[in-house]
Amino acid sequence: MSSEGSNISSAPHGVTRLATSRPRVLGWLRSAAILDGDWGTSVAYVMGIGFALAGYGSFWHLSAMMALTSLVAINYITICRLYPNGGGVYSSVYHRSKLLAVVGALLLAADYIITMALSVLDACHYFGLGNPVLWAIVVILSIGALNWFGPKHSGGLALLITAFTLVTLFVVIVASAPAAVTSARIDLPQGGLLHNWGIFTGFILSLSGIEAISNMTGLMKDPTRDSRKAILAILAKVLIVNAFLGLAMLAIKGLNPGDYIEDMIRFLAEHYVGKWFGLVIASSLGVLLISAGNTALNDLISIQFLMSVDRELPSALRHLNRHGVPIVPLAVATLVPVIVLLLIGNVEMLSHLYAIGLVGAMTINLGSTATDRTIKLKTLVRGFMMVSATVLLLIEVSIAINKTQAVIFASSILIVGLGARSLVRRRYRELPTMAEVAEVSGPRPMRKPQAIPSTRYLLAMKDLNEKLLQFAIEEAKTRNAFLFVLRVKEIAVGALPALLDMPTNGDEQTIERMCAGAGIGYRSLNIPSYDVGYTVAEQAATFGVERVIIGAEKRSRLEYALKGSVMRSLSNLLPEDVQLVIFGG
Repeated sequence: MSSEGSNISSAPHGVTRLATSRPRVLGWLRSAAILDGDWGTSVAYVMGIGFALAGYGSFWHLSAMMALTSLVAINYITICRLYPNGGGVYSSVYHRSKLLAVVGALLLAADYIITMALSVLDACHYFGLGNPVLWAIVVILSIGALNWFGPKHSGGLALLITAFTLVTLFVVIVASAPAAVTSARIDLPQGGLLHNWGIFTGFILSLSGIEAISNMTGLMKDPTRDSRKAILAILAKVLIVNAFLGLAMLAIKGLNPGDYIEDMIRFLAEHYVGKWFGLVIASSLGVLLISAGNTALNDLISIQFLMSVDRELPSALRHLNRHGVPIVPLAVATLVPVIVLLLIGNVEMLSHLYAIGLVGAMTINLGSTATDRTIKLKTLVRGFMMVSATVLLLIEVSIAINKTQAVIFASSILIVGLGARSLVRRRYRELPTMAEVAEVSGPRPMRKPQAIPSTRYLLAMKDLNEKLLQFAIEEAKTRNAFLFVLRVKEIAVGALPALLDMPTNGDEQTIERMCAGAGIGYRSLNIPSYDVGYTVAEQAATFGVERVIIGAEKRSRLEYALKGSVMRSLSNLLPEDVQLVIFGG
């Protein structure tokens, strides 16, 4: 485990600027599962929409889309390698142009909004629910309510969902393979080049979610290796499922364009396996689509929070609830997709709105990286990236010309976001130029030993607990131990920035008074983190402590189910020779 430090200087008066703890906890398998919950869900609706647009000639357009998807995926392997701490469009472009990075982030936010609405709505169609729009709204509101607690088990749950979905899709592929290989009807494309280009851009959905992998590199144990394996694994799934089931769809005679737009794979399962299996595939894909909605919500929260930290959006977006979840971003991420569904409750129409944000963000990301001469890239790699960015730019222009509603939607997001950014920047320009600076190097011990004793204890707590602190002080004094007082500020945002401004609250003075009064050597640490258990274990290993002291947890059953136990996580991560002492329980 590595430590990125605790406190640094140069923060405004009343604010402590802290280095965050950003644990790398994702392996390639869990990364792939989370990616599948975003990118992999495109298989649920891409074939139905493609058939609605091109009928029995849709396989040519589907093949072209899979080729572009493969090229873009290969480019994102490079993006993830270049930006191991987060290579999403906002992070990777910010050093070149803050404005362009914000535009890319806002376009990506538009994509997340539509991803939530589209995925959850399509899930309700797969479930066969009456009035799917109403049910989709209920599901989105429920996802938002659960995320008030900042769920932590998304990786493990995503792995189970992905495994279940893979098994059910494999059954359909095997059952339909004979017909797909021998009986598929593949008509030649009708109309001219521009007509078919319009169809191609109309269901460019297999690119769905690939940008998400670049945002996860900061959480991966080995970003280069894990991202490559995750991308290639989900790319293989997307290509195989789209190819085989696309042919299986075209092997069924008498289909009319517009049939089964929302639940084509369920129809294929019923046709090739049996009516009963349609319910099974609907369950697996429905849950996967809801998982995609949950992933999009968390990504939308993160991107609002990060831009607020960088003073690109209002500071109100940084306010947290007691579970570390940004309150306003959570409300925005929950309510805006609901509003979209109230206005547009149609899967095909939502797919048109979806593409403009995603393609725009990816164009900026790939284009900026390909033209950045400060980055060392092989000529061939840079060339492939330029080709990808050019094709995506052409697609973006085509969507802007042909899809008026998509332009209105994306423009609305940009206007609101850039307007808020303008107000924030104006406010900071009006602040006094000589801001007071708070001392943030941590309180100096009143009695500091020449060297830290070999006996060292670590007290970990989220908020100041004087009874718990007094117990730790007495334990340290009895055994002549040096006491590290660690306060972990939980922030339920996976992609934390390297530095974070946090308001001071006077707790440091209380810690100094109690420790100094007891005459012990101590050091106070304050670290924001999204994984409390990991951060405590990280600091314990860094300082080589013999004992970790924590207070007993007080959580509701719902919180425990959603977030797990810090004590259990900590006991699993601590070395066997480190004692874990739980006070008050």
